Amino acid sequence: MLLVYVLFMTVFGYYFWRSFRELESNELVTQDYYEKELVYGEVLDKKHNADTMRVQVQIINDTDGLRIQFPGYVKDVEGKIILYKPDNSQLDREISIDLDDNFVHKISKKELIPGRWDIKLDWKIGEVPYFIERKLTIK
Repeated sequence: MLLVYVLFMTVFGYYFWRSFRELESNELVTQDYYEKELVYGEVLDKKHNADTMRVQVQIINDTDGLRIQFPGYVKDVEGKIILYKPDNSQLDREISIDLDDNFVHKISKKELIPGRWDIKLDWKIGEVPYFIERKLTIK
């Protein structure tokens, strides 16, 4: 019985020592962690700006393709639409935002292969930056 107790304490002590040793040797996952954290902070600020708009930008998946509807009060929108296809990176692309008279940017269904897409909008109105992202399934 004493042998079992000593063996248990030895194994327990070894794992306890090993866990503290691993804590001391933790390193940053990336070398440019600080710079990436600043960029992520900017994205959060842009998302907050988009969330606080009086009228939200809408990404509508309809039978013709995608309609990106901006509020009627916006002027001089500059930015891009980023289309990511998670299962085929060759289909990823960026499109400059070009609104029609109804404040809509249309992407034809012919341009989108069926499946899952990650849609990101990164734009500015004047000097205020905005960002939204949505996951959609195109049929």
